[in-house]
Amino acid sequence: MDFWQKHNLEEVKGKHFIIDMMYATPENLMMTPVYEEVGFGKKAYVHKDLMKCLHKLENKLEDLQLKLRIRDAYRPPVAHRRILEIFPVPGVFASRAENSLHCYGAAIDCCLCDENSCNLAFPTEIDAYHPEYVKKALSGEPETMFEHFKRAARDFYDEKLQKEIANRELLRGLMEEAGFEGISSEWWHYQLPQAKLKYPLIEWEKEK
Repeated sequence: MDFWQKHNLEEVKGKHFIIDMMYATPENLMMTPVYEEVGFGKKAYVHKDLMKCLHKLENKLEDLQLKLRIRDAYRPPVAHRRILEIFPVPGVFASRAENSLHCYGAAIDCCLCDENSCNLAFPTEIDAYHPEYVKKALSGEPETMFEHFKRAARDFYDEKLQKEIANRELLRGLMEEAGFEGISSEWWHYQLPQAKLKYPLIEWEKEK
């Protein structure tokens, strides 16, 4: 039995899903391809129960001619710890790997795309990523970044962003109907309900 089977993790595949793991690229809050650095790679794995919820989305996505872009899924705890080393700004990432449901395979970060795989408009990028604000935060000036983060909240409203908020609510409706729950601070984050009570932390074992 390999690592993935042992921990009930399945790789996300299929025409309805675009796998674009942001921490395997330099376009993230660390501006470093952390997953590549620790040897994890670019594939998206989730707990088999989360995969069942993703399958529930497929017919609806097909009907709407949309796709789901997945930018994070299972996150090895070693990668989370590395993230905290590179980006030690309190209040952005879970303070410990044990506090992040990504490290349990029970959460994803995602957005909707059109049939040409172009992202729909949302109030922010996933992770509220903005290169200028990240550079300031890493140099000890996080105020601008935290001001921008206010737009990431699920209840953020700005009458100038009607389309972006409508897309956020469309995503929310689809995900909740499929059995996911969101969190108040990040419109892109969806997880399995009561995951910490049901699933263990999964320490990654690098394949030899």
